[in-house]
Amino acid sequence: MRRLDRTGQRIVGVLIEKQLAVPDSYPLSENALVDGCNQKSNRDPAMELASFQVAGALMALQEAGWVARVEGGGRVARFRHRLTEELGVDAGDLAVLAELLLRGPQAPGALKPRVARMGLAASPEAIEQRLRGLAARTPPLVELLPLGPRERDARWRQCLGDGSESEPAPAGVAAVAAPAGVAAVAAPAAGTSMAVAGGLEARVALLEQRLAALQQQVDALGRGGAG
Repeated sequence: MRRLDRTGQRIVGVLIEKQLAVPDSYPLSENALVDGCNQKSNRDPAMELASFQVAGALMALQEAGWVARVEGGGRVARFRHRLTEELGVDAGDLAVLAELLLRGPQAPGALKPRVARMGLAASPEAIEQRLRGLAARTPPLVELLPLGPRERDARWRQCLGDGSESEPAPAGVAAVAAPAGVAAVAAPAAGTSMAVAGGLEARVALLEQRLAALQQQVDALGRGGAG
């Protein structure tokens, strides 16, 4: 499966979180996903994604196999993640991965109260054992980071992302998932603001084209039904 960019990580993390913590709300609508992605609590970093960004990212995630649209759920489209089928992980593994996707690298002690709200009541030692099991997968789903300055406990990071989560996002702009099958915009060199702007404009233009095409299909269906 294609690795997740910053926006994809947030969406997949939210889908797992709501499935485990608020199962009555799952699968999620697009509007619920926007709210979940921009939620202030239990998120690091905070994001301000627009509806069109989430819509474009969902299209890419469906093409890449991370997310599936749930049919037969009424007029409002709903979405679920596909990590259980694709990665063969259980609910406890999902809780750990969700927290790492939503809050970044963490130590087992920090994970303990956070995964508990998603049904995983475990000691830091048990969580570390689970992390080591995920790290032993091929390819690994998590990895242990070296101790940083003044850190007492080693932290773990998820390996589902493409590394964009560790790069600073331009002020006021959230990352947008590039659709599968489309060449990713080359990462700009550090300090080259014009390259950053050009790359973001290209991604936004691509998403606008795809959304416009989708709107045309919806309009055509509406005219057909009226006739």
